[in-house]
Amino acid sequence: MASKYRRGFDITRDSLRVFTREPSLILLPVLSLLAVGSAFAVLTAIVFQQGLVESLVTNDLYQYGALFCAIAISSSVATFFNAAVVHCAAQLFDGNPTSVRDGLAAAWRARRQIAVWAVVAATLGTVLYILDEKFGVVGSLTRAVFNLAWALLTFFIVPVIVLDERRSLRRQLRRSGSLFRDTWGESVSATLGVSFVFLLVALPGVALGAVGFFVLDGILATGALVSGGVIIVAAIVGSQTASAIVRTALYRYATTGEGVGPFENRDPDTVFPES
Repeated sequence: MASKYRRGFDITRDSLRVFTREPSLILLPVLSLLAVGSAFAVLTAIVFQQGLVESLVTNDLYQYGALFCAIAISSSVATFFNAAVVHCAAQLFDGNPTSVRDGLAAAWRARRQIAVWAVVAATLGTVLYILDEKFGVVGSLTRAVFNLAWALLTFFIVPVIVLDERRSLRRQLRRSGSLFRDTWGESVSATLGVSFVFLLVALPGVALGAVGFFVLDGILATGALVSGGVIIVAAIVGSQTASAIVRTALYRYATTGEGVGPFENRDPDTVFPES
């Protein structure tokens, strides 16, 4: 068990090392968080300015509309910046120079596909939420099953959008699902490894925030809350970056059989063996 955790740390470390060739690229996930935060801040301000708070609490139509907007915004912004990370990682794998501007330009070229993807994700997410809310246990079970299936089907959706020539969402989903089916063991193991590492990174931040909120007062409480928030945000940024790099490397392996990035000196088929 310990060896599996160790391999997770190694995969995460080697993924982040890819961006040491161009450290400025860490700005991409930071910009993603800032953009999502800014968008929600604007929406919140509009809600209060227009006096819609009560309607959001009492009116289902307003609730569903707000949920759709929230999912569409977060999905589109996160996908846009992840697309930039994927493009830059692919360039670095090939030994080509790249930059933040280069990544953003690549994501902008795929803006239509990203927008379509965000609308579909928001629609599905809203429908599943309604099923969960209206149909009790059956709705909750349906939502859980579809969420899992959707996550697996779309595991490679960002690399496919950025690096593949397919332009219709249907073909992109088929391609993503096919690639995941071919590499499901490596994909799940590597992703869980990265998630576990950054969960450990985030835990001190959560603890600091809890202490600041429940135990401390005054400036000490403020300092603990801010410090905890910074640690959690750093964990989120690191997790986004490492996951995007891992998925790009696995995409390259699935499509060409070439080991790059964190899999340059290890075989993805055996990096997380059962024993």
